[in-house]
Amino acid sequence: QVSEDVPKVVVGDAHRTRQCLLNFISNAVKFTKEGEITVTVNAKFACDDEKRCELHFSVRDTGPGITKEALGRMFRSFSQATISTTREYGGTGLGLSITKSLANMMGGDAWVESKEGVG
Repeated sequence: QVSEDVPKVVVGDAHRTRQCLLNFISNAVKFTKEGEITVTVNAKFACDDEKRCELHFSVRDTGPGITKEALGRMFRSFSQATISTTREYGGTGLGLSITKSLANMMGGDAWVESKEGVG
């Protein structure tokens, strides 16, 4: 879903933005066995210059959710929610770490909000 406030043309690093978004989406797909995944984008315009905007991407899913303890580790390199996550789903634990680094390099940020059992 693309909000009406998102400009039709934006200038930025499409490759890195795509990589960040795909990392979040692939995690949502990997952990959502039933339910849905929703991707949205909104624009937040800077107060002093409406020619610059910040895009806010959101990936929501109905997966199992993440414990508060695991949330604190989500952006650490080689970290996954639990050891059983690694065994069951594979992966290196680098996707979200890379995503946060790329977002920061582009002047943005990346974060995860989740509740265990909710998604």
